[in-house]
Amino acid sequence: MKLPFFSPHFRLIFLFFWGLFISTLQQPTLLIFLNMGLFFGLAWLIQSERKWRYYVKRWGILQLFNLFMWLTMSWRLGESGIEWNTQGIHTALLISLRMNALLFSVWLLLWKISDSLLVQALAKLPLPRKLISLLVLTVRYIALLGELQQKMDMAMRARGYQAKFNWRTMQYTSQQVALLLIKAMAKAEMAEYALKSRGFLADKEK
Repeated sequence: MKLPFFSPHFRLIFLFFWGLFISTLQQPTLLIFLNMGLFFGLAWLIQSERKWRYYVKRWGILQLFNLFMWLTMSWRLGESGIEWNTQGIHTALLISLRMNALLFSVWLLLWKISDSLLVQALAKLPLPRKLISLLVLTVRYIALLGELQQKMDMAMRARGYQAKFNWRTMQYTSQQVALLLIKAMAKAEMAEYALKSRGFLADKEK
């Protein structure tokens, strides 16, 4: 029997308040235990699906951001030169633990929710109609851009491209990002024309 509390839009509402709760936590020890609990819960779900590579790759991208944050917040310029910034280290620790807890929470609460289910859940949220429309379009076009990026990667690999740490890889990556931005602008214009043809006006409430 499927309980109504576990429907996708209730998960989104709970995720919102759960994220607010995590952002108010100030004790690193509590955040560490919370991360451990969320990690083991997520690991149990991933083990049944055997998608470790997918989640580890995305978790590693977040850790790169945390690494750069630690490199910039763990030191400061003092009277005697470069010195450790204890307050910055404490802040970086809190931010890192909160971000990991939020990432694990999103994966747990949105487990088995596809793009179509997420769009349906957004439509049921108690939000203004215009905001819901914008959220639905955002989810939709992020998925489309993701599919476009996958097609571009497959086409480049078919031509023998291999990503390495060199100037050629940086050049191809910059061209890929530029092409994605151009495609995004083109799709945004097409969506704008389609919405206007259906009577959607952003400056007026119906």
